[in-house]
Amino acid sequence: MIFTSNDQVILLTWEEDITLKNNVRFKDTMKELANSDSDKLLLCLQGVQYLNSGALGTIADSVMEAKKKQKELVVVATQSSVREIFRIVKFGSFIKIFDSKEEGLQYFQRDQYE
Repeated sequence: MIFTSNDQVILLTWEEDITLKNNVRFKDTMKELANSDSDKLLLCLQGVQYLNSGALGTIADSVMEAKKKQKELVVVATQSSVREIFRIVKFGSFIKIFDSKEEGLQYFQRDQYE
């Protein structure tokens, strides 16, 4: 996992599958992301090919927690397997999902031009 900051966007890059072995660490890391100073949060699941139901719950909870704090959390799913899981559980109905980190960053940059 890698935290970086780019033009007021806090980016969390998670590069390993999320299973029972690391689900608690993922949940703790997502809490840290949601509690960060920025109101623009980006979770990049770069290289992640599998995530369990606990991870899905953590992502959904983090998005809702961010909204309560007037923040926005968006997700980048680079692997088709993860995008398919998100499609099946209809994550797109309440989470913005992008195919690349660049698309996610561009989404937040739109505010600068409005």
